[in-house]
Amino acid sequence: MEKRLEEFYKQEKERDEEQKRVLQKSYDRIAWLRLVVFLGAVILIWLGLTSRPGKELYLIGGILCFIGFLVLIRIHDGIEKKQRLLAAREAVVDAYPARFGTEWREFPDDGSKYLKKDDLVARDLDLLGPGSLYQMISICQSAYGKWRLADVLLDPYSVSGERKERQEAVLELSEKPEFLMNYESVVRQAFVTGRKHPVRDDEKTKAGNTYKPGRIKFRGWMGLMMAFVPLMNIAVIVGILIGMIQPAWILLSFLAGYCITAGCKGRLEQETKGIFSSEMTSGQVYPIFKTIQEEEFTSARLKSIRDRVVGNDGMMAAQKKLSHLADLKNLDYNPVVGMLLTGFAGWDFFLAFMAARWDRMHGEAFAGSFDIIAELEELGSLAVLSIVRPTCIPELDENEKGIRFKELAHPLLDPETVIANDGDLESPLTILTGSNMSGKTTFLRTVAINLVLSYIGAGVVAEEFCSGYRKLFTSMRVQDDVAGGISTFYAEILRIKEMAEYIRKGGAAPALCLIDEIFKGTNSADRIVGAEEALKRLSVDGSMVIVSTHDFELCSLKQANGDPAENKHFEESYEDDKLVFDYKMKDGPCTTRNAKALLTLAGLMESEVAADSVN
Repeated sequence: MEKRLEEFYKQEKERDEEQKRVLQKSYDRIAWLRLVVFLGAVILIWLGLTSRPGKELYLIGGILCFIGFLVLIRIHDGIEKKQRLLAAREAVVDAYPARFGTEWREFPDDGSKYLKKDDLVARDLDLLGPGSLYQMISICQSAYGKWRLADVLLDPYSVSGERKERQEAVLELSEKPEFLMNYESVVRQAFVTGRKHPVRDDEKTKAGNTYKPGRIKFRGWMGLMMAFVPLMNIAVIVGILIGMIQPAWILLSFLAGYCITAGCKGRLEQETKGIFSSEMTSGQVYPIFKTIQEEEFTSARLKSIRDRVVGNDGMMAAQKKLSHLADLKNLDYNPVVGMLLTGFAGWDFFLAFMAARWDRMHGEAFAGSFDIIAELEELGSLAVLSIVRPTCIPELDENEKGIRFKELAHPLLDPETVIANDGDLESPLTILTGSNMSGKTTFLRTVAINLVLSYIGAGVVAEEFCSGYRKLFTSMRVQDDVAGGISTFYAEILRIKEMAEYIRKGGAAPALCLIDEIFKGTNSADRIVGAEEALKRLSVDGSMVIVSTHDFELCSLKQANGDPAENKHFEESYEDDKLVFDYKMKDGPCTTRNAKALLTLAGLMESEVAADSVN
């Protein structure tokens, strides 16, 4: 499957390269033709405005050439749009092969800006930040899409009621890699660097859909100026043609029209704010909705999204008209054309008029566009995992007391070298022992990150996976806080206290507490006594605790009800005086140690004591 997909992306890249060469040739030809036609228009209009026989024909020819020049600009812009889309597509195609290995760690967007100090689980599990799940799977280009994906990873319980529906949508999208690639490409083209992202009214740190119809106003004085500027120039041209005034008057009327329009530009932009001020209203959104319209879906969630786009509410029509309006606005970006349109036609008045008319006719249908794009970005990102990793549909059963899995692997590790595990964790308390670097911590993170994926409707990296629905707590990357006067040991106490408080108060779902090297910040005697008491308090009322430790004394720990804790372990072997790890979880407590061997390998202990580490 992976090799087939890699070949698919390779073929797509080759096809795009060929199309890129074809478009560049067309772009260059139109550029030269546009220049020739423009020069012809200037010469003919100049001849038509001077006193010579047949000047009317020269003027008409010049006007026709100028119209042809505007048509060529549109054609040229169309080719440039295709080039930008192709450049966006090239970046998308390159990203997928990177996800099959570990090169995705170089992706610039890792979601770090969404992490807060108290997002402890997300930090422990690498849900966001450098080397994170977000960094690997995100196809989001819009600010709202990025926030939305980050938000669901930080709070996977927020979508519990719609998990099944999301699961069906994610599964369907994972079977449509070409659609995902095309969708990301058009969104990437639309949400270009430098455009202003809308900001939610309720929270300034979160982007959102702020467009509200009916806010764009076209005042009466604007209508008067819209008529006055072009009529003034037409009157001057007619006067020149019939010999009433000298040709030099056309320059004066042009300057007057330019000053009037440019002088009102700030006020006009203020009135049309919301149409030309962000990427959502740049006219680039129409290709996004066109891509959705052209795809057929079967899952309820995706069908609902498509229905909102192509239904009778006029969203596609609104986007198409807005796209045309944006094309007209883009004429301003050519300095020569923009100056001529401003001085001769009062172009900004026409744009304001058309913006207000669009707002009145299509504004209601447009509202909500941003949410649709972001939702599909989020679901598409979750689907990416099932494209680049072997996944299964997880089972979440409220009656399931434990966690059962087969070939469970960590999604962020290299699939060529990652070791998968089978397991059936049923006990309320599992003690996980093993030598240094044997895989205990990675296993804890593997269980937890796959649980998060199962909660939000994504596939999990396993052959089979079944679990009850649990509130996830972690204590792994515990750090001190010098400024706050909190040591590592006390920081861990606070985390475990949070777990105990949740269990004592009877949270909405049973807790799953994953603790790595419990109380490692204190001496062994206090650690063992403290761990025994803490673990008994956590493994009650249907909650589960999986704790890793080097303290073999905890292997004989009993739960609060008197039943013994379940023991699992990881171990190492020695080949040619080298440590070898199989990273496989096994039943029972660990019987090996490797600390002395590691110190010997590092040159910090004499080699003759290495044998002591074997038993």
